[in-house]
Amino acid sequence: MQKPLDRAPRHVTFRDVRETDFPLLFSLRRDIPLQALLLTVPPALDDAALEAWIRTRQQEPGGLFQVVEDASAGDAIGFVQITQVHHRNRVGYAGVCLAAHARGRGLGQATLRKLIDTSRDQLGLLKLMSEVRIDNFPALRYNMVVGFHIVGTLKAHFVDAAGLRHDALLLECPLDQV
Repeated sequence: MQKPLDRAPRHVTFRDVRETDFPLLFSLRRDIPLQALLLTVPPALDDAALEAWIRTRQQEPGGLFQVVEDASAGDAIGFVQITQVHHRNRVGYAGVCLAAHARGRGLGQATLRKLIDTSRDQLGLLKLMSEVRIDNFPALRYNMVVGFHIVGTLKAHFVDAAGLRHDALLLECPLDQV
């Protein structure tokens, strides 16, 4: 059982995935409504497929896939990723996924701030992009607070597992301005 989080200011750390993180990562990936908010329909959900998903994310050239820990509690609470890195332009797509018990407590904002710093300082990126489903209000809020701005709307951009189409907002964050 997960420990409840208090409302104090939060700090997060990133670290490499450990095998002991698989239950958390698998549960996040198997949460179909959550994945739909993140514009994803996982193609397979068995353990072997999920281990392959983790390996693929870890091996993406120029990218990043790490576990997020609540620094005060030392507990894994989710993952971050940088994908689709364009090496010449030094641009990548940011992704944050937190467990339900970690949401609504400022950890999303803390995680995205740290991901911005990591993208700039360790990966050498100049800009982060993000596609956020138009009804994912918490993600839109924390993206805007940390320095992303809306570039435009991608109409009927994502088709969920039920076949419903959803608009997404395209956001960008120039890393030299945050």
